[in-house]
Amino acid sequence: MEMDKDKNAIGYVPDESDPEGEKEHAAGKRSHEDSGHRRKSVGRRAQARATDHEEVLKRVAAERDEFKDKYLRGLAEMDNFRKRIKREKDEFHKYVLSEFLLDLLQVYDNLERALKVKGPENEKAIVSGVEMIRKQFLELLRKYHVHEIDALGKHFDPAFHEALSKEERDGISKPVVVEVFQKGFVYNDKLLRPVLTKVAIPATKAAAEGEPGS
Repeated sequence: MEMDKDKNAIGYVPDESDPEGEKEHAAGKRSHEDSGHRRKSVGRRAQARATDHEEVLKRVAAERDEFKDKYLRGLAEMDNFRKRIKREKDEFHKYVLSEFLLDLLQVYDNLERALKVKGPENEKAIVSGVEMIRKQFLELLRKYHVHEIDALGKHFDPAFHEALSKEERDGISKPVVVEVFQKGFVYNDKLLRPVLTKVAIPATKAAAEGEPGS
């Protein structure tokens, strides 16, 4: 018993011949070594995690740079495409306009020929020439998809007609175009210029029956 107490005492150094003391010393040594191995293992895992994080960051940065490069290239391609389309559109418009002007010059030539005809005896020839030019001009407009709006006698349509004056009439239920002051045209089915018209509207009941005392 006294020997056991001495072993528990502070500063006790086990005797080399003491087997129990050797065991306790070896256990302490192993515990210290295990603790050192655990610290090293934790350090290696932490270093591995840090390395993994660095790799992830590098991969994300590379993907970011790749996406940025693709985005900038896409913007450049879109800008070049837009410029090319605009250039082709401008060239097309110039070509169409030049063709239209050449056709219009033929109308101008015929007008000059008509003006050269002078004298009362040539009055019919002048009228005939002007009528020919009118037909030629209408054909030119149709060639470029410009069509006259047929309005006279039709129901008034505010989308294509503009009323400059109106009058009440019996026997109609809806407003009707009764006179055309200026012809209207559509270009590719879109209104180019409205028809300026005079419109007949249904007579009011008082006007139809007459006012008392009239």
